[in-house]
Amino acid sequence: MDVHTSAAVVLSAAGRTGHEGSVDRACALVGADLLVEAAETIVAPWLTAGGTLITPQDGSWPRGMASLGHAAPCALWVRGTLPEDPAAMVAIVGSRRCTPYGRDCARDLAHAVVAGDRVVVSGGASGIDAAAHLGALGAEGRTVVFAAGGAGTLYPENHRDLYRQAQGSGAVVWEFPPGRPLSRQAFLHRNRLIAASAGVTVVVEAAERSGALNTGRTAADLGRLVVGVPGRIDSPASVGVLRAIADGWAALLLGPADLVELLGGAVI
Repeated sequence: MDVHTSAAVVLSAAGRTGHEGSVDRACALVGADLLVEAAETIVAPWLTAGGTLITPQDGSWPRGMASLGHAAPCALWVRGTLPEDPAAMVAIVGSRRCTPYGRDCARDLAHAVVAGDRVVVSGGASGIDAAAHLGALGAEGRTVVFAAGGAGTLYPENHRDLYRQAQGSGAVVWEFPPGRPLSRQAFLHRNRLIAASAGVTVVVEAAERSGALNTGRTAADLGRLVVGVPGRIDSPASVGVLRAIADGWAALLLGPADLVELLGGAVI
């Protein structure tokens, strides 16, 4: 393992984001003599279990992460194959407490994405995320889960089969190595990776304060196209999306056909 990869691993294990001056920062944490040894100790069990590790120095590093600048991850812990091109990926995100309408919309939009030979990206959570992943898988398409917590963490645990299927069709990706606990901050870290990885982000349902809005706003701040699915004005699950559309940082999405047209003109 080279020194740059070792530095990325050590910083990742320390919960650091940003890889600028990574070798010096990692050496300050563990000492230059122990750097490679420490990294190999962390990585070896993951590789033995069939996982892979990529860093910004690798050719397979997803290009969209560069848009995060100093907030880009130090490393990504992967099971499966992660596409490199953000134009190939469409994020579909929304509320865990979704409505049947939102669930159906997420599924139908996922079908439209994979019909265009693109990849559905989401966070593996209950509600809209799960509907999007399962919609892609049901249409025999590809999907990528950006998961929170340390590598190998499954949240929620009853999505074990979804994670397995996603790994087979595309990939499951974590920012931090095995053993890092889940926290509220872990989900916010995960959200920025979803936003950066995809060329287009679709917010299906989101309450007034929702992690899905955090993902969508981050994507908008990165200069990506963000679209929102309109819902009932009296539905708490739609308040956040309607506000995003009204405030102008999310465009109105009229349905799967509209998304197909938007994807045809999207430039990353």
